[in-house]
Amino acid sequence: MRKILFLIAGAAFSINTFGQTIVSENFNAFTAGNAGSDTTATTAGQGGYYLYTGTVADYQIAVIDAAHGNSLRITSGAGYSSTAITNNRYVLKPVSTTATAGNDILKGSLQIYTGPATGAGIIECIVTDASMGIVGINYDFATKKIMGMGRLTPVTTGTAGFYNIPLGTATYPANTWISVSFTYNKTTGACSWTYPEGTYTFSNAAYTVSPGLTPTQLDFISLTNTGNTVANQSAVDNINLSFVNVTTLDTNEVKSSRESLSIYPNPVVDYLTVKSDSKVSKVEVYDMAGRKTNTTLNGDKVDVTHLNSGNYIINIETKEGKTSKKFIKK
Repeated sequence: MRKILFLIAGAAFSINTFGQTIVSENFNAFTAGNAGSDTTATTAGQGGYYLYTGTVADYQIAVIDAAHGNSLRITSGAGYSSTAITNNRYVLKPVSTTATAGNDILKGSLQIYTGPATGAGIIECIVTDASMGIVGINYDFATKKIMGMGRLTPVTTGTAGFYNIPLGTATYPANTWISVSFTYNKTTGACSWTYPEGTYTFSNAAYTVSPGLTPTQLDFISLTNTGNTVANQSAVDNINLSFVNVTTLDTNEVKSSRESLSIYPNPVVDYLTVKSDSKVSKVEVYDMAGRKTNTTLNGDKVDVTHLNSGNYIINIETKEGKTSKKFIKK
């Protein structure tokens, strides 16, 4: 079982969007249905993704909701074994792009769909090299929390391992999309993770980090944990992996990092949480026809229980200006 390191969130880490794209995938060009036909990771399926364990029915290109179009849905086995990987599911994509001079930051971003979240296990996105994970992020079905993942070496042992790193205190309910990202600095070895509550950059004197690692594979893995008895179903979408640099910061990303503005859960049933480092002075919610709805902000919560199911735009005003975000009312 992967080690878990308990930490407290710290300072933000900002990067720009210029660089080399390694993977950019929203699955909309894929054919709905089986993601591949071989679950031995011998023959590539759609988009060059390899499948491992289970049956082809466990790996589907499916429409979770209209706003996302096609997504990659993964279903684990309905059980758990401490000695075999029978109930785990793996989607693997080889990557081979070498960073050019100056592009020393590996940046990944994606959306994770939590699914029913009734079993014991996690859905994770990991970038690996030939030996183990470099950096990644996951969602735990049982705790309903986000965790970062990174290669760390305990000072006391000198042996590198791939660790889970809890991020924040928020929980994310069933059938919710969560936007997350991570970075790995090839020069320094530093890792950071961005999630709806904010951004955390790893810092702990009891561990050293690992610079100079070269990614060779992008993995999406549904792992089962002790006591699992259900087929955990989840999905990923809007995958982006690239090499970028920090020499020229993009104005919009600097602003976004400073505000750390996000909304969740999305889709939402009753109350939408607005998270921002800057004080939110006003919110306005509009339907897709441009009609303003009768909604108010109470603390960091917006009551949307009275809204009809569908897509909406929320305008969020802070001292930094106005930001618009789309959300789905279930």
